[in-house]
Amino acid sequence: MKERIFRIICILTAFALCFCMGGCEGKEQDAGQEADPIVTLEMNTDFRLDDSLPRGEGQRVKVVLLLGQSNASGSSIVSYLEKNSAPEDFARFKAGYPSVLINYCIDDHNACSEGRFLPVDLTCGAANGFFGPEVGMADGLSAAYPDETVLILKYTMSGYSLHYHWLSGGARGSIYQAFLTFATMNMEHLADLGYDARIGAICWMQGESDTTDFKGERYYDNQRALVSYLREDLAPYAEEDGIYFIDAGISNGPYCEPAYPAVNEAKRRFAELSPLNIYFSTIDAGLVTVNEPEGDPDWGHYDALCELELGRIFAQKLVERYEGQSGGQAG
Repeated sequence: MKERIFRIICILTAFALCFCMGGCEGKEQDAGQEADPIVTLEMNTDFRLDDSLPRGEGQRVKVVLLLGQSNASGSSIVSYLEKNSAPEDFARFKAGYPSVLINYCIDDHNACSEGRFLPVDLTCGAANGFFGPEVGMADGLSAAYPDETVLILKYTMSGYSLHYHWLSGGARGSIYQAFLTFATMNMEHLADLGYDARIGAICWMQGESDTTDFKGERYYDNQRALVSYLREDLAPYAEEDGIYFIDAGISNGPYCEPAYPAVNEAKRRFAELSPLNIYFSTIDAGLVTVNEPEGDPDWGHYDALCELELGRIFAQKLVERYEGQSGGQAG
């Protein structure tokens, strides 16, 4: 019951915020109007910096960005993960991963690590009792790089669209600008501490709020603009061969009707533009949103084992990226 109440509150809060800020058209009121309004959200950019990190002394560290909406925020239920996992696996997830650290800001500081880089565990989701793809990412990355530290910068906004909120009028939108402040402040702080910190990839789990026909038709152009801005603005912190954009498709669950095919096709087309763009289909991977909670499923968010697998696929793509199995320069 508590999980269901939390989800209802999140949905109502997101729609209330959008309404009050004049930007959310909702999936029921797709804007087919000729005018495409510019949406401005009042974002909290008072980001703290981690004063507990030791000096880097020139240490090279991999930095991964995790961006998107609620399936990136972490809205899958920990109790179902425990129920459906082997006991030894769940014990590992719960204990956390000391070599994979995360600094997260979810839903405009609704949940955040207060600027600290913390070991990834089951407490980094959108609320108590929920987890995100960072768990599967850490599980894979810690196994691949047992003697290294990997840093995840996670910035997500549940229930917000690429078309109106990450971007607005095709330009850098309110969420994008707040994220950029978060990312650049942390990267500069790591440099000041003596780390050779490089962003190697962006993991993007977003699109569910763009599945009206109007927004779905525009997803390809919007994603081209978004990634162009990301690579331009984050260039000072990029790995030598650039920043990979690892893009998860969205589900075919009822919440993503009617335009999930258009959004996923836009993602697939965008991936063809450069070897630095990587797309994978969550539908083909068997990830679903239709079983949990039992008897009253939350169609918008992945079942627990599917959320874990989402993170593991991100980790697999990241390992391939760092091992040079797919290289190239952005086109």
